[in-house]
Amino acid sequence: MPDDAIHVVPSFHYDVVYLKGYEEYLAISFANIREALRILGASPDYTFLIEQVILLEAFWERCPECRDDLVRFAREGRLTVAPGMFVMPDMNHPDGESLFRQVKEGRDWLETHLGITPDCCWIADCWGHHAQLPQILTQAGYRTYVFWRCMRREVQRRHFVWEGLDGTRLRTHWLARGYGNVRFPSEAEVLHAPDLDLRGCGPQRIRALCEEIRAYGPGPVLLCNGGDFMMPQASAPRVVAALNAEGSLPTVRFSTPSAYADAVDWSEAPLVQGEFNSNFQGTFTSNIAIKQRARAGIGRALDLEALEALGAGNTPALPRAWRLLLKQQFHDTICGTVCDEALAEVRAELDRAEAELSRAAEDLAAGGSGGPCWFNGLGFAREECVEEDGALFRVGVGPFGLCRADEARRLPDPVPAALPLRVETPSCHVEIGESGYIRGLWDAAGRNLVAPDPCPFGALALQMDYGDLWLNFESPLNGGGLESSLTRNVPDPYDRSRPGDLANRGTFRPAVKGVSACRRGDVIEVVQTGHIGFWRLQIRFETRLRIAPWFPRIAFRTTLFPQGRHCRIRAAFPTALRNAALRHEIPYGIQARPQGEHVAQNWADLQDATAGVALLNRGVPGNGADNGTLLLTLFRAAAMEYKAPSQGSFNEGMPHAFDYAILVHGADSDAAIVREGHAFARPPLRLRAAPETLRHGWRLDAGGTFVSALRPAPEGVFVRLYEAVGRGTTGVLHLPPGFREYAPADGLERPSGEFTACDGRIPVALRPFEIRGLIAR
Repeated sequence: MPDDAIHVVPSFHYDVVYLKGYEEYLAISFANIREALRILGASPDYTFLIEQVILLEAFWERCPECRDDLVRFAREGRLTVAPGMFVMPDMNHPDGESLFRQVKEGRDWLETHLGITPDCCWIADCWGHHAQLPQILTQAGYRTYVFWRCMRREVQRRHFVWEGLDGTRLRTHWLARGYGNVRFPSEAEVLHAPDLDLRGCGPQRIRALCEEIRAYGPGPVLLCNGGDFMMPQASAPRVVAALNAEGSLPTVRFSTPSAYADAVDWSEAPLVQGEFNSNFQGTFTSNIAIKQRARAGIGRALDLEALEALGAGNTPALPRAWRLLLKQQFHDTICGTVCDEALAEVRAELDRAEAELSRAAEDLAAGGSGGPCWFNGLGFAREECVEEDGALFRVGVGPFGLCRADEARRLPDPVPAALPLRVETPSCHVEIGESGYIRGLWDAAGRNLVAPDPCPFGALALQMDYGDLWLNFESPLNGGGLESSLTRNVPDPYDRSRPGDLANRGTFRPAVKGVSACRRGDVIEVVQTGHIGFWRLQIRFETRLRIAPWFPRIAFRTTLFPQGRHCRIRAAFPTALRNAALRHEIPYGIQARPQGEHVAQNWADLQDATAGVALLNRGVPGNGADNGTLLLTLFRAAAMEYKAPSQGSFNEGMPHAFDYAILVHGADSDAAIVREGHAFARPPLRLRAAPETLRHGWRLDAGGTFVSALRPAPEGVFVRLYEAVGRGTTGVLHLPPGFREYAPADGLERPSGEFTACDGRIPVALRPFEIRGLIAR
């Protein structure tokens, strides 16, 4: 195939929900697929791309008369599916297990129904790509990654080899001119060929477009004949034939993403390391409750899978919950950029997912004994403060273990305490002032890590925010230009005011109206109440701080009672770590980042040569820093009223609760930060009764390594491990009695080698940030 060929990929970009609801978009998409099948049947050279399995599955179920055509064209290689995940998820917000599950859910359906296996991960419209994607996607069977948004400004190459955090390399193509850059004329206009400089598809216009694209690197050109819900163009085969007959262009052919990638000479492609983040920072917090509920649901689903793997049985409610949760990871959904109709649908489906998870927990506890208990779905021992019906319990539980309610220590009822207070924790010495704020965190060396400015430690901060659902402070979004496809990392300071400002860009502090403290045994709780706002915009809040001498984390819960519009609320933690590096947890790894706002998984951290402060979150991804102040964006009241009815996204009158925590640590403590981040994000799962006949004994002894998943597999029990801190490790995975052999597994939980006898112990050797799947039986 010549290097200068022009590959045309017809497609349309499908939104599960966005400016319309699910069913309305299905109707449009079904008409598009029917037309694509008609053109495929009439034109043997034509190809067509469908992105997401949720759409194909619905079409298969509701249009059975089209199944034979789907199978025939797919097996001919002309109907292609990419990425072939269940939905096209945001690539930053979901955890790693969710990304693997997105691929597995889609791949299983495609292999069963169409007999095809996608090998190109086509991510047309997601903004942000973390540095563990090369490893995750390669383990999931992909050979090529294609994206448009969030190209790094200093890279801007359309063909490169992307090296991920662990060293995995993946062929990568940047859609430098987007996923809809060429449209053909109508059938009537084709009659005037070869004078096709109409609608941007004549030889001269296509030549100019190809030259623009080749400015980002040599090789064949990929043109995307599509756009959002664009009807497949019946004129396309005749236009392509006319362009080839005219003869002034290189060969123009219908193609697929995989065929295009195979035509590229990757031996000359540069090597690019690191990640591609960030842009559209408003989406990190818009409709924050979607993110919180989705993350909490995934955590419960992982806990319940671990219970199944231990032998508690199986429940049909769990796969139903997974599908509902995966659907909400569609990029516009999880990012909160949806109209009111879609927002109502999302909330209802999250309700259904939570109900299915509760049903699954009931199923697995059925026939159990001993009364209520808590299950630890994580692979390490932990001790937690657990609140249940107003009572507080100190719960200690082993890896993948149970703690019965009668084994937990119930803490005394609260008694008033006077402020100020001082408390020694395993990680630091804490002083809480009369106002309820922390005014000192002394590490083991006696250094106070709290800075006096720009605000009290842990104080709320409000800014007026007239941005839309995508952009903080600015609107409307120009979503189709080059700037929207590039990273946009700008400072996000605690206070945006500048000398000479006429507009008030300042940060407004809370008015604390009430402070109380109490002791519940050795646990101290401090509660602040008040309001924060500007003029008529006044939002009530309550913040509870919880601290104990046996507990390394300082836990916060803030409840906001939103009233009004166009504001942004953050929690601010000024530290003495002015020149410290900012790092975020990403799926299966740690990423150093500039001090703006980025998506973090369970924590963000500032650390210097001797000490650090980590800010843990529970489903609150918008994390940043400003000159030593850690910042967590809790809430935005924003909308996109210029695009669609979206007043619901202001979330007026809907209380929001946020859980976050502070962890003081020494240098070289990454494994402890990761462990505490997981523990905080995944509270122990309460069960009505303890399931019988669980096979306990899973234990991982390998420094800096964690169990990401434990779930049943057809061949035994699948377990996924990962090295979390970038140092590599060796160790042992201990198995429960009765397990005698194991095999390596790919990312989709299928054996990738022979089973080997192990006598209940699996040796583990992982390189830095490596992800490893195993099946034991």
